[in-house]
Amino acid sequence: MATHIMINGKEYTNPFAKVLLAIAFILVAAVITAVIVFVVLPLIGIAVTLSFGFVAIFMIASIAGFTALVFATLVFGWLFGPSVFRFEIQRHRKPRP
Repeated sequence: MATHIMINGKEYTNPFAKVLLAIAFILVAAVITAVIVFVVLPLIGIAVTLSFGFVAIFMIASIAGFTALVFATLVFGWLFGPSVFRFEIQRHRKPRP
């Protein structure tokens, strides 16, 4: 994976740990979304039926967005070749005499 995961200044390089962390973050996001949709929205007066509609809309939008992202990546990769974005700190040093 090209993803750099740093927690408390320590970089995790084990691919298995990276996959587990990614799955854990996805599950946390799913739990938070479920609490908002099925607990908070009905408490403020939005019916659960509308909550299911929101879930369906978000799922369809996520699938469409993912498909568009994959398609755009393929097209731009085909047109311009692979590219990598890197952010590095450059330290300007004085040239040695």
